[in-house]
Amino acid sequence: MPPGEISYSQLDITERFDDHLHLKPEDWISTVPLNKSVPNGKGLPPVDANADEVYKAAARLSQLRESISIPSDGVYCPVCHVANTQLAKLRTPCPKCGRALLKFGWD
Repeated sequence: MPPGEISYSQLDITERFDDHLHLKPEDWISTVPLNKSVPNGKGLPPVDANADEVYKAAARLSQLRESISIPSDGVYCPVCHVANTQLAKLRTPCPKCGRALLKFGWD
């Protein structure tokens, strides 16, 4: 399936699929915006979208992910591009910008 036809459930990914396996609960890891590699992906904001547009799109996708119980999910900030493995931090302030953290899938 071409990347532009895939529907996404979050705006960022990590460099490798197993990046979260070595993280401690207090560790944060950098994420990469999907729209940089898939500029016309379904549900992804334009590459030149401002922080508020990015966060609004990510919040909608997070609500979708939150409706599904995935034990390995964590949290992330789609504006600061950081993630953490602790789902208990969902909706708490991002340590960088203060926006509410959203649900993030590692797999």
